[in-house]
Amino acid sequence: MKLLKVELGARSYPILIGAGLLAQRALFDEHAKGRDVLLVSNTTVAPLYAPALLQGLSGRNVVQVILPDGEEHKTLATAELRIEKRLTY
Repeated sequence: MKLLKVELGARSYPILIGAGLLAQRALFDEHAKGRDVLLVSNTTVAPLYAPALLQGLSGRNVVQVILPDGEEHKTLATAELRIEKRLTY
């Protein structure tokens, strides 16, 4: 595993690079403390990476928002519509 650290003062964060990292729950426990997770992807990328990512996020509350492929769909408005369909109030 290679580690690249983005230095932004209080907003600094690590980028971990390596094979099989998405499925490693211990890495998420160390670097992403939240229990609730919003997974936003698209119809091209999600089938490739979401299964391993969900394995790494096991034990957390994950809401998936899968957008259609294409730049025109990468908007907050599109994501909001998808989220509203998945959440109940």
